Amino acid sequence: MRVIADKWIFILIGIVSIFIVGAAVFSLSGSEKSGQVSKGELVKDDSHVLGVKDAKVTIVEFSDFQCPACQAAHPIVKKVITEYGDRILFVYRHFPIISSHKYALKAAEAAEAAGEQGKFWQYFELVFSSGGKLTIDDLKKYAKELNLDMNKFESDLNSDKYKNKVMADLADGEKLGVDSTPTFFINGKKYVGVQSYDQFKNIIESELKSSK
Repeated sequence: MRVIADKWIFILIGIVSIFIVGAAVFSLSGSEKSGQVSKGELVKDDSHVLGVKDAKVTIVEFSDFQCPACQAAHPIVKKVITEYGDRILFVYRHFPIISSHKYALKAAEAAEAAGEQGKFWQYFELVFSSGGKLTIDDLKKYAKELNLDMNKFESDLNSDKYKNKVMADLADGEKLGVDSTPTFFINGKKYVGVQSYDQFKNIIESELKSSK
């Protein structure tokens, strides 16, 4: 009887082991599938976009105006946008590294305040071309260069009117596994750090071919 009981114990152990291994495999395969993020998770109704919304390639950048790597990436991204035009949709989302970049949050809010007056992208360009000069006085100077309504701009900036929107972008990025800038999602696939023009080109061309 003892032999039979021992046999059943070994059988039960085997069944449990198979179940555990199967569950682990299922979990791993599920995590691989979840590695590609849906467009709905990346592009919100209030996101700033350039290009055609139904373009075959969507590039989403989570970025920080004070981040030196983001500043280095900017001319490359600008070239990609210019070269590919309406064949891509470019989406900019805020991800200020508040712990180490003390001006990043306010710079993002300032860009949103400029966007309220229809000049987000012009302000975006000035900020990224500023060499990291992002004090409140600098942010106001860029607004003046764009002939914004300064009373409204300063009121919006002082009231933290757009802080929640910027922080919502940050929270979304964190949920998607963003922990450094710049982070790009190209058709839902994640790419961390500055990408060269050729890297962008190879990825975009591959995505365009696969979508035919």
